[in-house]
Amino acid sequence: MNLKEGTRRLALLLGVVGALLGGFVSYLELDSIMSQRVCHNRFERLASSDVVQHEHKSMAGWATIDPQTGERIPWVQQVDKGGIKTIHWTKDNEIESIETEDGQALYPTPAPAAWLYLLVVLFPILGFFIPWGAIRAIGWVGAGFFQLSQ
Repeated sequence: MNLKEGTRRLALLLGVVGALLGGFVSYLELDSIMSQRVCHNRFERLASSDVVQHEHKSMAGWATIDPQTGERIPWVQQVDKGGIKTIHWTKDNEIESIETEDGQALYPTPAPAAWLYLLVVLFPILGFFIPWGAIRAIGWVGAGFFQLSQ
């Protein structure tokens, strides 16, 4: 029985399996990141469009007041141009959401952080080195118990 060679082969095998699992997780994370980027870009493109900017300037100083409490409340503005059906405003006159003419509701979505792309690259690498290192360490410790003393 060759404990050293068997441990090395087991470590490589589990390292490759870990890298494959890491690649799968990486793919899922990248898909999520790309979806978030698309949502962010689409909302930002509409929010900074001429139609929305014009509507925001034309309603400057407007406020919808709740008659019972006297506080400003969120409100909806019907637009029906430039691909935008309605704009939902917060009580601070910020865009809460935009409803497009095709029925989609777009919300302010932050752009994905740059470190998430690094994480996507690291998943397969970590997927290899974590099981590989663990098996090597266990094999090294185990070999210390089975070596013949002279």
